[in-house]
Amino acid sequence: MQVKWLKGTDDLTDAYKIRFKVFVEEQNVPADIEIDDIDGIAHHLVVYQDGIPVGTGRVFEQGGRYYLGRIAVLKEYRKQRIGSLIVKLLLQKAFELGAREVHIHAQTSALEFYKKLGFIPYGEPYDEAGIGHISMVAYRKK
Repeated sequence: MQVKWLKGTDDLTDAYKIRFKVFVEEQNVPADIEIDDIDGIAHHLVVYQDGIPVGTGRVFEQGGRYYLGRIAVLKEYRKQRIGSLIVKLLLQKAFELGAREVHIHAQTSALEFYKKLGFIPYGEPYDEAGIGHISMVAYRKK
């Protein structure tokens, strides 16, 4: 397995391929909202297995808060702990960049996954792109 870090100004083709397959094709997120302005400022991560891009995610700062997002693993590569690896690496990057806490808009179906990785839910569930979400936060360990 290989991990590649990219900035928003780099070629994000592999990250976009994964995101479109997972979010647009599998989850029916509208294609026109999948790529956004945040991509240009975020740190992106792509995980490769045998040279094939299989997972991705991003971390960014907005309004003094750090966020993780667009975390996706291709269906045929799930259950191999790639998602956990992505989240842990993104958290590490956020803390290296100075975050004390990191937020995520988690799909409610992934609530337990994020809890196991140290995230705590807050607020009420809400709809984002037709999918149930909940806000969660992880704190830097002292």
